Amino acid sequence: MMRRWTDQLSHRRAPRWAHRPLARRILGYSAGSVVATFTSELAFLATLGWLHAGTTWASAAGFVGGAVPNYILNRRWAWSERRGRDRRTEVGLYTAVALSSFLASALATHWAEQGASHLTGDRGWTVLLTGLVYLGVSGVFFVVKFVLYERWVFIPDRRSNAAPPVSESFSGPTTS
Repeated sequence: MMRRWTDQLSHRRAPRWAHRPLARRILGYSAGSVVATFTSELAFLATLGWLHAGTTWASAAGFVGGAVPNYILNRRWAWSERRGRDRRTEVGLYTAVALSSFLASALATHWAEQGASHLTGDRGWTVLLTGLVYLGVSGVFFVVKFVLYERWVFIPDRRSNAAPPVSESFSGPTTS
């Protein structure tokens, strides 16, 4: 019987850090954030540049363009094993964290657009500089949101006293 190439890969020894749940959550969160940052920045720049909307509308478009895929990817890639809250409460808390990021980006990009328009009369440069500020706010909130998601939003199920799976409790070889 022929084995699939993915079966062969699964038998290779993974790096030690890959067995640590926090490291896997950080990696999953980072990967999801790259995707969400791309979709969010694209929505922001399209709304501000092509549609000529204001920074608040552009930030709102970026918020929706990033928050929706980010929630789905975070749920699947970073915190798939954490089910300590009902879905409605979890989505509400996630939305509260994401809205704080939206408000910060709306304010920062408003000020950035005003400043950029004084620096240059060219609309393209103004959009580019404002887009960089939007990206910067996303970068600052990257760490803040991870901590809030890890400690407040996606919590472990405390009702379950079951031991974690072997792959999550493995901390490497020990010497006796």
